[in-house]
Amino acid sequence: VLTKSSHADTPGMRAQFVCHWQFAEIVQPGKPSWNLEPWRPVVDDAEMVASGCNPGGQEEPF
Repeated sequence: VLTKSSHADTPGMRAQFVCHWQFAEIVQPGKPSWNLEPWRPVVDDAEMVASGCNPGGQEEPF
């Protein structure tokens, strides 16, 4: 992944992944995808969870 995207190894991307890994499956079981976006801000754990693992705005609708 890192060879294809230099943004994949940033604190914000890691925090989003950890949040989804630890909490999203509990809140929304079977969700087919987790969107990790490099533009999202780095926030503390409480704000990350309160934002549904998507700080700085909601996911883009598909």
